[in-house]
Amino acid sequence: MNEKKIIYGGPILTINENQPYVEAVAIEGEKIVAVGNLPDIKNKMGKDFELVNLNGSTLLPGFIDCHLHPIVYMCMFLTLDLSNIRSLKDLQSLLKNKADNSEHNEIIVGLRLNEELFDEPILPNKWDLDNICPKNPVFLLRYDGHTGIANSKALELAGIDKNSINPEGGEIRKNQNGEITGILTENAVAPLLSLAIDVIKLNSEELKEAARKTFIDLAKEGITTIHGILSYDIEGEFGDYGAIEVPILKSVMNNILQNWYALVFTKRIKKLMRLSKKLFGTDKENKKFKINCLKLFLDGTLGTKTACMFEPFSDDPKSCGFCVIDEEEIYEIMKKAHFNDYQIGIHAIGDKGNRIAVDLFKKLLKEFPREDHRHRVEHASILTPDVIKDMKKLGLIASCQPPFINSEYTWLEKRLGKERCKYTYPYKSLIDAGVIIASSSDTPVESPSVIMGLHAMVTRNNFIPEECITIEEALKTYTINGAYAGFEEQIKGSIEVGKLADLVILDKNPLEVPKDEIKTIKVLETIIRGKTVYKMS
Repeated sequence: MNEKKIIYGGPILTINENQPYVEAVAIEGEKIVAVGNLPDIKNKMGKDFELVNLNGSTLLPGFIDCHLHPIVYMCMFLTLDLSNIRSLKDLQSLLKNKADNSEHNEIIVGLRLNEELFDEPILPNKWDLDNICPKNPVFLLRYDGHTGIANSKALELAGIDKNSINPEGGEIRKNQNGEITGILTENAVAPLLSLAIDVIKLNSEELKEAARKTFIDLAKEGITTIHGILSYDIEGEFGDYGAIEVPILKSVMNNILQNWYALVFTKRIKKLMRLSKKLFGTDKENKKFKINCLKLFLDGTLGTKTACMFEPFSDDPKSCGFCVIDEEEIYEIMKKAHFNDYQIGIHAIGDKGNRIAVDLFKKLLKEFPREDHRHRVEHASILTPDVIKDMKKLGLIASCQPPFINSEYTWLEKRLGKERCKYTYPYKSLIDAGVIIASSSDTPVESPSVIMGLHAMVTRNNFIPEECITIEEALKTYTINGAYAGFEEQIKGSIEVGKLADLVILDKNPLEVPKDEIKTIKVLETIIRGKTVYKMS
């Protein structure tokens, strides 16, 4: 028998414009069955229901994170987490301790390195790693996932030496003497990522425990649905590692709490179609796991200065970044996905990268019109007014990561200059133009904290404050807009009768909290399909 609950006793923000506030919500099984005033709902529910008193806390629709890498996040728990490292000395100390407790030739992998937080924000190189770990292959991945650092033993294992040439869409960096530095970007990272496979054992208890921690972590942030990215090709940015993401997923599916709408990276649409039917299925509207989106990459990132720009970076006059794929090649892949009714999400960060991405969509939709395609620009970081105008005209969704502002606001002007900063993460301009924003974290690039994402959108840490938006607008990007970005607005994203009982309880009403204090809001409870999956102790 389905459990029945009535939740009342605090603000209930429905994110439904036709009925924005209600006194009570009734749940039966996985669904919301009634919203309105408490006496009427009690009468409707009859007997044998549980009364849940919010005691002044605030109920909202569960949060939707529209762009993250759950399998990579899992791997954090199997490798070294470098996110709290604040200096090269600290990094070397951590690596030495790991090497001292490892066997010779055992691969050491570290993730989420952010040299921008160092006193001297310079990427370490192979010599910095060799000095500490001469007997172990060491591979570190920058927090954005687009730059890796390897020591000499890791480079040797990956077959990279002074005679190696840059792969298309990637760079093996060398010093003035022509020596490889151990720093690799974009597609050049793939051979090193392949080494990381050796630290992952499918169906192991360690992997299942990492999965448990991963999805509990997301639940702690109030996240009830994820748009999780899966790599399904060895040709992609993750090399051989990309080919094991699906097997990893299969081995931990029972540990996943959230609903999962998958964005799949592959250059072979037939593989995407087979995966859709075999693993996730497309037959049920309310199915927990779905595949409907092809993920493609166009350029790099701002942090590694590989985002594709019209003009050089202000702090690197020799570099304009680059595209990681040929435009004709990506367009042919887009056509095949479009013909088969898949949504397409293109990673684009630089101003030129976003112009190219939108022009590709413009060409596609002119040649092959399709209603309600809901194609997406993933990241959409630097958008000039002409690009925003075209995004609205074409019906493109801006899949954005507000936490990027929290991480980057201290150095963006140094990298881009004042003028280009005006068009960086332009959330108000997008909303004013009528473009739908769906928000996310890009975890593990950033923390999965939705609260910090809301804080970034509303305050922007005073970075281009003209682009701040209201808390009401920000909440929509993490709820109903996220549902829309996954073709799921009829079943989630707001508190309405018939929708899934995906809910989050906060300790404060975000509509009443001063904007500078939004970041102090805490998630008290997360409910997915009517069941509590997290409750603050």
